[in-house]
Amino acid sequence: MQFKNAALATAAIAATASAASSSVKGYTPGEPWSTLTPSATLDCGFSAYTSFGIAVQPVSSASASSKAKRHAISQIGDGQIQATATSTSGKVTTTLAPTTKKSSSSSKASSSSKTSSSCKASATLSPADTSCKNSGTLALTLKDGILTDNKGRVGSIVSNRQFQFDGPPPQAGAIYAAGWGITEEGNLALGEQDVFYQCLSGDFYNLYDESIAEQCSPIHLEVVELIDC
Repeated sequence: MQFKNAALATAAIAATASAASSSVKGYTPGEPWSTLTPSATLDCGFSAYTSFGIAVQPVSSASASSKAKRHAISQIGDGQIQATATSTSGKVTTTLAPTTKKSSSSSKASSSSKTSSSCKASATLSPADTSCKNSGTLALTLKDGILTDNKGRVGSIVSNRQFQFDGPPPQAGAIYAAGWGITEEGNLALGEQDVFYQCLSGDFYNLYDESIAEQCSPIHLEVVELIDC
């Protein structure tokens, strides 16, 4: 019965997302894909950073204390990414680990995507939080607005609005495959948007750039330093 409920939830998400995206012209194989970017761009932030993870941070708790060890998002073999969930008092929530200080400060190079008088003075990104890495951890590199995993696959928003990695090139129908960045606050962004959505499917979450079903909630994807634990 639990499997049946999970399958129904997944089917409902797919149907809703498909209907919402039916009017969007997606990627056609053979065409350039690096131009699949949102029309708006990030005013202040970073367009390059090497070897980092991302962790779910609910928007409602975005002001929580820093210097925490987070549970980084994982990745399965076909490139799909998942945020794990655990049951607490009957409510399914994203797993976070206990608070701890970073082991060391980051010295990895980063570059500002755009500068203005309103941007913060620092041009170096140093994640506040860390996460233990393992064989299933999603490890990312950002360069010139293109996001890749440790197998060189491209981060994209596909036709059902799900965030996943394919190719290169991205899969047919992909909506966005470039225009990624990191905000000054240390959150992953697509264009000027740094709010994504986690949508429950069984005992894990899939990630989307839009809310496509009732079981979705807004999140930030916090950039974390991956460490050996």
